[in-house]
Amino acid sequence: MAAALGAMAVGQLVVLPGLNSQSNLVDANLLTRVATPIHLRCTEIALVGSVLLLGLVSTWLRSRLAATLALLAVMGTGVLRLVLLPSLYEAWARVDRVALLPHDRLLHAQDIADEAYWLGLGSITMLVMLAVLAGLHWVVPVPERKRPQDTPTLDADVRSTDESVIANAA
Repeated sequence: MAAALGAMAVGQLVVLPGLNSQSNLVDANLLTRVATPIHLRCTEIALVGSVLLLGLVSTWLRSRLAATLALLAVMGTGVLRLVLLPSLYEAWARVDRVALLPHDRLLHAQDIADEAYWLGLGSITMLVMLAVLAGLHWVVPVPERKRPQDTPTLDADVRSTDESVIANAA
């Protein structure tokens, strides 16, 4: 959970805004090329961490809410990494950010960038909510589930002197 949350938070809230603030020193087109692999790797780490979290959360926290939050985090980071980011950087590749031309493609790329930003914040929110739920789990432990009991059966090979179990079942 820490890897997924850290990768999303660092990628979305620290690295990308930090790189975008350097646009005075570096060409905006070059800045996009530099930010692309960093953004993709941070989202990949978050996706792998979210998938692992989804696999472990049902036995770790034993809560349907936790499983739902983990599933939403996987879906958010998955859509972000596999759908939005490739289309975002494809759209930025077709635009000259210095000359701001062509204008319609620039607006399209900016719309995709806004969607990616909000989806990234949504994924961060799901991971933070899951972290809060895990913290609450440590403060107030969830009672253990009752283990299913086997139903007594008759077997020809088994010789039992205790027939009360069979008599109570009938």
